[in-house]
Amino acid sequence: MEQSQYTTTTQPPYQEVKPKAPVFVIIIAWLMLLGGIGSLLITAPLLFLGGIGKSGVIFGLGGLTLIRGIGLVVVSFGIRHMRRWALYTFTALTVLAVGVSLYSFATEPAGDLTDFVDAGIQALVLVYFWAISKKFT
Repeated sequence: MEQSQYTTTTQPPYQEVKPKAPVFVIIIAWLMLLGGIGSLLITAPLLFLGGIGKSGVIFGLGGLTLIRGIGLVVVSFGIRHMRRWALYTFTALTVLAVGVSLYSFATEPAGDLTDFVDAGIQALVLVYFWAISKKFT
């Protein structure tokens, strides 16, 4: 029997190519995870011990800080895997952080500028993420 000079090969089925996260994104994701865990460890016990009112609703900025901490933990995993939903969620968290820092400043103008610095760094990270947003899937 003669073999044909044309051989057919089967190609493997389509596989999704996962984008590799840049080193800076990996570092930011780890810092987000640590910041979120730190926020949860500080805020959650205080809220659950004394911050729940008669109606069962968590009051004030402590509740927003708790939501932000949970959000940072979840988003850190999405950012590490370059997911677009994490980029959108981080954008919402950044808007929340800037809003909280502006509210803090409006209510206590003599307070320290730590919230502004935190929100400013987060805004710079957000600008970086949007600059590389085409890499997010």
